[in-house]
Amino acid sequence: MKHISIIGTGNVAFHLSQAILKLDQWKLYQVYGRKPSATQEFKNDLALNDLQTVNDLNALGEVDIILCCISDNAIQEVISKLKLQTTLIAHTSGATALQNTAVNNAVLYPLQSFSKWKELNYQNIPFCIEADSERNLKLIKSLASHISTEVYHINSSQRLQLHLAAVFVNNFTNYMVKIGEDLCQQNNIDSSILQPLIIETFDKLKRMPATEAQTGPAKRQDHQSIEAHFNLLKNTNYQSLYQNISQHILNDYGKKL
Repeated sequence: MKHISIIGTGNVAFHLSQAILKLDQWKLYQVYGRKPSATQEFKNDLALNDLQTVNDLNALGEVDIILCCISDNAIQEVISKLKLQTTLIAHTSGATALQNTAVNNAVLYPLQSFSKWKELNYQNIPFCIEADSERNLKLIKSLASHISTEVYHINSSQRLQLHLAAVFVNNFTNYMVKIGEDLCQQNNIDSSILQPLIIETFDKLKRMPATEAQTGPAKRQDHQSIEAHFNLLKNTNYQSLYQNISQHILNDYGKKL
């Protein structure tokens, strides 16, 4: 059995811990967090009374892999403080390059949006891996392959582009739904009425590329509807967003506003 420790107590750390706990081949050994209250809460949430939690990086022992599930701006600083000689240090960021600070370096980037109590099927999550040697790549691939059936060897440059694509697909899309919910609430409409449309939008994308799935006023060049929608928006930021996105769709499909 191989041993793994985790640095971080956020959503990614929580979900990867849950995924690891399902494995027979790997054992979660230690979890590091800056605040004792955070590590204790993390331990309680996982319902693991025997999990060793530490609040000092120097207390982390040698294991097979340490996963750094922390903010991008803290990765280099934290890894540079680790003095481990045999442990493979892997961060989980999509936007941060493979590090060269530790003796052994890798990346284990799960391409998924993580909310703490939202259950996920870890076997279907794409995991993007990279390492500084064939030996380390084999080790990080072993972990990823035990968690998921979707494992991809992707370099730092590709991973950054993939992370950018994911921001458009996930984060920006979610914000658009948030605007839709706001507009419903402002007009005393139950926003749950949008749910079937949201479901169909993403279900359709399983069957055809987004270029073919596009519909709406801008796609059909319905300038009258576009102008009416624009005038309905009282929030100038929403107006700007609506106009810019409509213009991009019109550009892609043939005409300008």
